[in-house]
Amino acid sequence: MIAFMLIIYVSAVLLLFKAFHLKPRPYTIASIIVAGIIMIGGIVVAWMQSAPITEKLVTSQYVVQLVPYVKGQVIAVDAKANQPMKQGDLLLEIDPTPYQYSVDHLAAQLTKSKAEVAHAQASAQAADANVTKAKDDLAQAQAGLGEAKATVAKAQAALGKVKAADELAKTEKQMFLNVEKAGPGAVSKLRITQLEQKLLEADAAVREAEAGTREAQAAEQQSISAQAAAQAALDLAEAAAREAAFAVAVAQSSVPGVEAELGGARFNLAQCKMTAPADGYVVNWQVQVGTMLVSAPVVAAGTFVDTSSIAVVAVFPQNYLNNVRQGDDVELVLDPYPGRLFRGKVDSLIPASGGGQFTTGGIIPTSADVSSTGANAVKIVFNDAAFARNLSMGSGGTAAIYTMVGKPFHIISKVAIRMKKWLLYVMPSTQKT
Repeated sequence: MIAFMLIIYVSAVLLLFKAFHLKPRPYTIASIIVAGIIMIGGIVVAWMQSAPITEKLVTSQYVVQLVPYVKGQVIAVDAKANQPMKQGDLLLEIDPTPYQYSVDHLAAQLTKSKAEVAHAQASAQAADANVTKAKDDLAQAQAGLGEAKATVAKAQAALGKVKAADELAKTEKQMFLNVEKAGPGAVSKLRITQLEQKLLEADAAVREAEAGTREAQAAEQQSISAQAAAQAALDLAEAAAREAAFAVAVAQSSVPGVEAELGGARFNLAQCKMTAPADGYVVNWQVQVGTMLVSAPVVAAGTFVDTSSIAVVAVFPQNYLNNVRQGDDVELVLDPYPGRLFRGKVDSLIPASGGGQFTTGGIIPTSADVSSTGANAVKIVFNDAAFARNLSMGSGGTAAIYTMVGKPFHIISKVAIRMKKWLLYVMPSTQKT
């Protein structure tokens, strides 16, 4: 475009000399040259600051290295290279036999673990039932001991009563005997006989009460023994219940681990079928039936091109981007599509440049290592995303950004890019370095 403006300038100068018959004097020539430089230079500066244009761009898409998650032998290849595919379509299948074995083994182990949990829970329930029964037995023994103690107390009270009666009978007999000695015949023989009979009965009652007391005390000792036995049984049942509860906890703790291993095994089994990670196509397909694949990036099965989105990365001199902002309008011409004009927006400016990156190491950078291309990249997205997905990846072309300043100068880039669009029919375009 600068050459075109120079042609116009030279034509205007020649017209001045021819039409106005100007004499080519040094002052006149110098003035015209300075005026041309100022005019063309000013236009170029204003043009590049308001509507920068570049022929260094490339259309880019994300690519994915097709590396299997599991290793194994390929038993089927379903995808064909360079054929469009949808996300989730089957690419290839790896022999699932060893992974199926792992799933079956862990599934059986999980069933066993759950059965052990059920058995332990049943044992714990039985132990809890034994504890409940032991508590009931202890309560009964404690109640029996209370009854026995009450019986002992009652027997001792009765013994005290009959002993008092016996003492009274003895005292009464002795009194009558003393009276008899003081005055024979003062007390009848019948009365003495009745008193002796009463004393015998009182002695018999005492002996009977003492026997009842001993019986009650023996029953009390038996109740104490029964209570001790019931307490021991309860302690044993509670210990068994604690042991059963611990066994349940141990059995239950093994289930999550087996479930996790089974989940991992099922995941590995599912990974035997490699599917398309997005809409796109496979390139550099390196597999066929019988190929042994391993989970390592250095031996990828192929490369998958993601066509779900496409963007343009264009490189501009750093001083051309002073007025470029996100959202600015962009027009593009792509080399594979002569005669067509594409539109887009500035997505982002990439302020980083590879020239500023130094590799960490023990060597101090020298002056030869310090350099810069003096350019930054701009990411551009197409307005029509659905149509852009059909564009070819890695295409070159020309891009013009229209900033919010110097809009009258936008016409220069608009003319230049449209000229480029039609020139592509007859002039090949190569990337400039």
